[in-house]
Amino acid sequence: MNHPSLKKNKPYRRHLLRDGKLTAIDKRILERLQQDIYFVERPWKPMARELDISEVFLLQRLCRMKENGVIRRISATFNPARLGFASTLAAAKVAPEIVDQVAERLNGYHEITHNYRRDSEYNLWFTLVARNRRVISRVINRIRQYRDINSLIVLPAIRLFKIDAKFPIK
Repeated sequence: MNHPSLKKNKPYRRHLLRDGKLTAIDKRILERLQQDIYFVERPWKPMARELDISEVFLLQRLCRMKENGVIRRISATFNPARLGFASTLAAAKVAPEIVDQVAERLNGYHEITHNYRRDSEYNLWFTLVARNRRVISRVINRIRQYRDINSLIVLPAIRLFKIDAKFPIK
């Protein structure tokens, strides 16, 4: 894309998020962002070049999408097992009216990487990553003590089949 305003490092108005919808350039940026990021001093510069926009414009768009909640965060994805850590998925049965409160309480454990509500009998799912299985067991045992949790199942992975999720942005 070779619009003159892009070369001047100024945002071009038609690229702004409109009515919560992504623009064409935002979609291209998000598609590219799902690939590897260069391990160089200024990783955004080669990415911007690939997208045929300026580095400043790319950073402005990323900031805008972060501000609007389109991008939650940009971070590295580690393989816990390769680093000597243990991990597991767990699911809890919680009364629907207090799922948010229980999720907030679970967020207090730094071993819990994320949690999400599901529309099922086990309606609060979360993942744990810790130094070893013993630490995971201690955290799970503490969580089992919550009176608000009716039942808890622990679902450790036996074999990893796919970890590289990419989402087509339409």
